[in-house]
This record gives sequence, structure tokens and C-alpha cells, in this order.
Amino acid sequence: RILLKARELCGKRKRRCLNANLSEKLKDCKFTVFSNNCLGTVFYHDAGKEFTSPLINTAMDGEDFLRFIERPKYYLSREMQFIKYKGYDYPIAMLDDVEIRFVHYKSEEEAKNKFYERAKRIVWDNVFIIATNHDGMNKPQLMARFDKLPYQNKIMYVSNEYPEYQWAKLVPQFKGRFQVRIMTSFANFRGQRYYETAFNLAEYVAKRCK
Repeated sequence: RILLKARELCGKRKRRCLNANLSEKLKDCKFTVFSNNCLGTVFYHDAGKEFTSPLINTAMDGEDFLRFIERPKYYLSREMQFIKYKGYDYPIAMLDDVEIRFVHYKSEEEAKNKFYERAKRIVWDNVFIIATNHDGMNKPQLMARFDKLPYQNKIMYVSNEYPEYQWAKLVPQFKGRFQVRIMTSFANFRGQRYYETAFNLAEYVAKRCK
């Protein structure tokens, strides 16, 4: 715990320089990230980019995430309905048959307003799918569906090797585990997050921006 805390404190100090470099690399890029958890949100934040995705500060199970990105325009046209689960203190909503957990929102009104406000900013010509193998995404049937997604730009951070999938990016620190851990946590004292040690996401996005 002491090591982790020291890494976090040092990492936060180092991020200023890393974020500046990230912002410079992506300054001319306009893109949208669809992510099944907060990885996409942190990437936007670190790069100093405007939030152009409705999936900011949200989390989705693998099945729901795949349904959403298979038909995003359909689900974005649906009316949001909030549901209650005992023991959860954040808003949870349904878009038709897709469940979205607004884990960092204080109210249903805030969650709904931010979701649809950011949905209007989606850059449909530059959509990037950035996933992790959390919440069921490591199931073989879901990975097969992920492979068939009609997006040119898609990656998934994984904890095992999948040579058959070019989009699967192994995170060495979590090799052999059931799933990767929180990818936005600091991986070292240089301020790098785990996703940055496994794959150069910024370079990937910069090269593929239209």
C-alpha cells in the first residue's frame, strides 16, 4: 500500500508534463471514444480534449457495451429510463435493452443532460472503440462479436495473448490474470498509466485521425 500511494503521489506530479505532450500530439485531432469504462474519459481529460462521447464517466457490462456500439445511433435515439438497484448510490439507466451505469454522477438529471449533450458532439467520421476485458468482455463469444464490429479503429486491453486478434493489446503487468485491473491507475513512478505502458494509444489515435 505504501508503494502504491507513493507511486500515485509521484505520478500526479509527473502527469503535467505527460499531459502537455499528449495534448500537443492530439491538438489537431477531433475524434470520439466509445469505452466500456472510464478509460476513455481519462484519455480525453489527460489530452485536454472536449468530451465528444456520451459515455463519459460511465460503465457498462460487456453485453450492453457491444449492443450499444453495434447500433449507437439507434440507442441514442431512445428515451432514457432510470432504474433503481438496492445498494447503488449513483444513477443507472436503460436505453431500450442497454444498461448504463453513471458511476460519477450525483443525480439522474445531471446524467441524462450530460449524456445527450455530449451525444450531439460525436465525431462520426473518427470513432475509436477503446475497451478493456472487464465485466464479461473477455468471454470468447463477446470477443468474437467485438472482432466483427464495423469500426476501423478499435482496440481492447487484455490480460492474455490473442494472436488471432490484431486489436487485442496485452498488458504485461496483468498477464495470466482473469482480467486487467484499472487501466487508468499509475503503473510506475514516471506517471504513466497502465494503458500507456501496454500500447501507445496517443500515437495510434493521432495517426488514424482523418
